[in-house]
Amino acid sequence: MSKTESPATKHRSRRRHLAPLMWASGAVAAVLLVLGVNGTLSDWATAKITNDTNTVKAADSVILQESGPNSAVCNSTDSADASNEYTCSTINKYGGTATPLEPGDDQSVTVTMTNTGTASGSLTLKPSACGMTGGSPTASSSICAVATVTVSCTSPSALDTTATPATLDDFTGGGAQSVATLDAGASTDCTFDVALPSDASPQIAGQVASQPLVWTLTATP
Repeated sequence: MSKTESPATKHRSRRRHLAPLMWASGAVAAVLLVLGVNGTLSDWATAKITNDTNTVKAADSVILQESGPNSAVCNSTDSADASNEYTCSTINKYGGTATPLEPGDDQSVTVTMTNTGTASGSLTLKPSACGMTGGSPTASSSICAVATVTVSCTSPSALDTTATPATLDDFTGGGAQSVATLDAGASTDCTFDVALPSDASPQIAGQVASQPLVWTLTATP
């Protein structure tokens, strides 16, 4: 004969079976609650703005480049101090001393002046004082007062002094001469011609003339 379980025993048995299920359900619910709360708090606790357009630009400038014979090139920015001024000793616009001039002779040199910057600029040429060395110590005349020079530049320049040669001394007296307005990337070819008159005095024999020439490119408004 089978033994019948009492109601109290059956109730305790169901509780034992349900307990693991209730515990598992509670654990899952707790995990979901924690995840939900943490996600919400994360959104509240972190604020972010991204600036994706942060730019800066250097102002436009003029840069002067001179190209001469034998592929010589000088730039106004070639100085070691990062300035925009440079002394170029590799381009001799008067032709040098390798072939001394006889009376009636002349020699020409063409250079190209280019604005390699980003702004338009006004180009000027200013001759410095002519200096003389060598020759007879008793000479009564100076090559600076005898030798003549002309300069002519191509478009966009209108500078052309070929019709009115000036002595090297007088060339200095003209001060800064306007050459051209050069847009960014524009250039002009300038030809210098130095001559000794056919009636030049032997007093200047052996003398060497030296005259610095200063190109200045100034940005235009």
